[in-house]
Amino acid sequence: MFIFDQHIHCSASPDSSTPMRAMAEAARDHGMHMVCFTDHVDMDDASTGEVAPYWPDCWDGMLAQWQALRADPVEGIEVRFGMELGEPHHCPEVAREAAARPELDLVLGSLHNLRHTPDFYFYPYTSEEECDMLNRAYLAELLEMTEYDCFDVMAHIGYTHRYMSRRGFAAQVTPDLYREELTELFRALIRQGRGIEINASGLRQGITSFPNAPCLALYRELGGEIVSVGSDAHTAPDAGVGIREAIELLRGLGFRYVTEYKKRKPSFVKL
Repeated sequence: MFIFDQHIHCSASPDSSTPMRAMAEAARDHGMHMVCFTDHVDMDDASTGEVAPYWPDCWDGMLAQWQALRADPVEGIEVRFGMELGEPHHCPEVAREAAARPELDLVLGSLHNLRHTPDFYFYPYTSEEECDMLNRAYLAELLEMTEYDCFDVMAHIGYTHRYMSRRGFAAQVTPDLYREELTELFRALIRQGRGIEINASGLRQGITSFPNAPCLALYRELGGEIVSVGSDAHTAPDAGVGIREAIELLRGLGFRYVTEYKKRKPSFVKL
């Protein structure tokens, strides 16, 4: 089977220090046949949540590393080029400009923070009730994101739990708690012909995939078929790790395909 990682970062992202070449080599060594680099292009300042897009400042660094790999490819792995577009609905005119670049194979749409609120990584959680409130606001903003046409796949749905769990709060985004919100979100994406990602970072960390299995089952029940897979790796040891487990999870839930992107066009790989 053609195995690939379509959510991976390198030193072109502010939260990674590993060059693209080293990440590609590590992904190859971990059994990947293809990687699509999706470095951060966020619309907000992570520490404050205020609009502060650093596009196009980050673009030159992303493009330079990718062009270097095109000129001198890493043997044994195909390298594609994308971006993780954070909070596109917070600054849609800049987000559209970023996503319009013809070099891109895939644009992930992400939400790392609510408006005027720090990244969920930094947020000072105080209670399960507060986590529930934040999850509802998070799902409402994800639905708002679907109104903008500048991304192909919605990344790591349930991202909030990654950091709430580290502070000792259960607070998962599940259909048991948020069925109405998730149903509306998934139906919007399905209607638009866009996909969701199964993000394997939580599988590496012993938490859960993002989204988790019950959410993936609901997506399939509603007719969702477009699913990408990504490690969300920022360091070489994590490149491609968790992808096989994510694929097995999809198989177990009855999905028949996983989706790869090239020049913003999806194609299906049989599981």
